[in-house]
Amino acid sequence: MKSKISVTMDQSLLEFLDSMPGDSRSEKIEGAVRKLKKVAEEKELRVQLGGYRELDAERVERELWESTIAEAMWTE
Repeated sequence: MKSKISVTMDQSLLEFLDSMPGDSRSEKIEGAVRKLKKVAEEKELRVQLGGYRELDAERVERELWESTIAEAMWTE
């Protein structure tokens, strides 16, 4: 079941949204939120599975990979 919402956003974000492929703004926003949800769920899973104490160098490397993965997901 879908719910109707109203969204107010900066003009430059709206122009970016309109430049993206898709049939409607609703479809584009829903797709973006789905990707954001997936990234958050995967991050939480990694936190749960990685229940060991990381070294600073490992933490930095992991954060860089998470950032790279998140960026790749938004550009698909």
